[in-house]
Amino acid sequence: MPRKLGKSLTASSASTSISSRDSRLPAALTGGDLPLPKLIVFDLDYTLWPFWVDTHVSPPLKPNPAHTSATDKHGEHFAFYPDVPPMLALLQPVTKLAVASRTSAPSLARDLLKMLRLPPVSSSEHGTTTNSNNGDGHSNSNSGGGSSSSSSSSSSSSEKGKKAVEVFDGRLEMYPGSKIQHFKALYKKTGVPYEDMLFFDDESRNLETEKLGLTMRLVRDGMCWDELEKGVDEWRRRRGFRKSSVSSSS
Repeated sequence: MPRKLGKSLTASSASTSISSRDSRLPAALTGGDLPLPKLIVFDLDYTLWPFWVDTHVSPPLKPNPAHTSATDKHGEHFAFYPDVPPMLALLQPVTKLAVASRTSAPSLARDLLKMLRLPPVSSSEHGTTTNSNNGDGHSNSNSGGGSSSSSSSSSSSSEKGKKAVEVFDGRLEMYPGSKIQHFKALYKKTGVPYEDMLFFDDESRNLETEKLGLTMRLVRDGMCWDELEKGVDEWRRRRGFRKSSVSSSS
């Protein structure tokens, strides 16, 4: 049965900056020296945003001035679920992110990801350290060793916030078919073992991806901080990580 179009954020309701409540990753994700998955993968439709991009969106799209939503030719507004922009912005410095979508409109999905910007995040807002949160002692942070010219050239972009598409760094698998194929492609691109991957999706049929060894969290009402925490908790449980058993050694 077709799903109704979810209510998207309008320009007036979408946040253009990270609020004090969302300025750091939740302590449940960063405390106790417990690792994060090395790759966190998201579906798009009804997971990152409340609509089917290949059904509900009619191009051309035009972003609002703040790039927090976009309008199609019928005047409908399209944006992420409320928690998604700060979530992606805060996760990107500490782990790899990717998309696995069955959409039949990948170009339109990519256009929307290019138009929607994430709130800017300063290094002090990550709420994590760069030495412990992706399970291998490495970080995706680009801090340190950069020249002053490169820092200044990126400052204006940082003030605006990144385009959503940028946090996935080319790890976009968007085409119809079994998501087993999407994850095989992501494995080839990243080299991240399946057991170090966490996947969020709203369709139960995609639980078949767990045959590969990854962990999938079934999301019913879109991504939010609570869903993220529950997914990470389940991934840690399956990997045998427990707060009481994790060594304090770095």
